[in-house]
Amino acid sequence: MTDTTITISGIAVHEPMTVFTDFIIAALAFTFYLRLKKSYDQTTIHWSYFFLFLGLATFTGAFSHAFFALHEGWQYKSIWLPMQIINGIGIYYAQQATLVSVLEHSSSKKIWKISYQVQLLVFIISLLWVQKYIVSIVENAVALIPIMILHYKDKRPFARMIANGIAVSFITAFVHMGKLSLHAYFNHNDLAHVFIMISLYVMYKGVKMKTAQVENVLT
Repeated sequence: MTDTTITISGIAVHEPMTVFTDFIIAALAFTFYLRLKKSYDQTTIHWSYFFLFLGLATFTGAFSHAFFALHEGWQYKSIWLPMQIINGIGIYYAQQATLVSVLEHSSSKKIWKISYQVQLLVFIISLLWVQKYIVSIVENAVALIPIMILHYKDKRPFARMIANGIAVSFITAFVHMGKLSLHAYFNHNDLAHVFIMISLYVMYKGVKMKTAQVENVLT
């Protein structure tokens, strides 16, 4: 990979475009959190925390890209590990939102609830033990694919929109595997971040649809 390091006020910033797109994702996630957090709908509140923790994880992750040319060593891991754990907590809130919406009347609701708790615990322990990104990849797939399928099966417009948003996020896997880059300063990480932005926006629109339904009932 081409070295794209730039220097700002004497400070070396590695992967500047990746850092910049991380900040954009974080800003979007924080904005969606602020717009959703005051809802009376429990589903919406859980989704708002999903966006909050995703924003925190992405914001933290920007510094791991900015200040470490080599992604190794205890200094790097002291940022990277908390980032991954925060992201895992965000996914847990997405699962909780699923639990109180599309799984609300499911006969398997208790099983899903326990599985979500166990999954988060196993993820954190595995991550701290293995300390490899593959653990987070598996966690994302194991968590988000069922959420996407459950929302598609629900067939309500808000659920389908959320599922579409999650589906868009999986495009990033193909971008990473194919190392698809537009330029040395806009590599596969940066392109993947664009799809994450689209994914979050589509998911947010789906959550807003759910919020609007609840508000209409209350009024």
